[in-house]
Amino acid sequence: MMTNGVVSTGSGRRPARAVGLRVGSFFVTINYAPYLIAKSNGLFDNLGNDGVTYITFQSLAPITEAFASKQIDAVFEAAPPALISKSAGIDLKIVSVSCSVRQRILVPVQSKAISTADLTGARIAVLTGTSSHYAVFKILKDEGIEADKVEIANMIPTDAWNAFRAGQVDAWAIWSPFVEQAEITRVGRVLLGGSALVHSILAVRGSFAKKNRTTVEAIVDVLNNTKAWMQREPQMAQATVADVLDIPKKVVERAWPRHDWAAS
Repeated sequence: MMTNGVVSTGSGRRPARAVGLRVGSFFVTINYAPYLIAKSNGLFDNLGNDGVTYITFQSLAPITEAFASKQIDAVFEAAPPALISKSAGIDLKIVSVSCSVRQRILVPVQSKAISTADLTGARIAVLTGTSSHYAVFKILKDEGIEADKVEIANMIPTDAWNAFRAGQVDAWAIWSPFVEQAEITRVGRVLLGGSALVHSILAVRGSFAKKNRTTVEAIVDVLNNTKAWMQREPQMAQATVADVLDIPKKVVERAWPRHDWAAS
């Protein structure tokens, strides 16, 4: 619901609060809009007795380490890296879906490549272990292209952006808002054809969830109510995300319909 222009949970519940609550996210992306909006409106702030600590991770390894060492309680990230961590024995549980989105691959506007079938021999920038890395191999498989027929250049988004603009890579697999920024500035375009469905999720540390069940339920309630508000008030939601990410609203508006905020 909305209260004086601010999202509220609308639940009216007063859950038992965790001693401390540490919430993280992998980068800050449009995929995490429900989290970003709820955070900007202080909707998590009363869920920890000692307040809430927010952490933004710039790579995946520190997230796994933080879960393993009990330095983080909840993290917003894509499903593929969370599942990889869980399969490696990390104590985590996926409790909510932020959105689902189809990831595609960018090429420079002047590239001769038209569709994902043209990726054979390409040097593709992507941060390994991410949803975009998963998307690359899913798309290649769907197109019948062997993984060894492309070169993967492991790059963080800022380095990949510079390499992409400088023509040092043939393609770039990345998430929003980088895709829309490349399109709007006419630096890149999305290849026709293949895509990979990816879910952005909330993962919590398993032992934390067992000890703080009502806190986890309250976090999920906040997210679900925020997602419902976003669908009722898309313009206000887009404006909030643009402000939080400090990017033009037109970038968020272009990305918005590519995300399924009703996914659960």
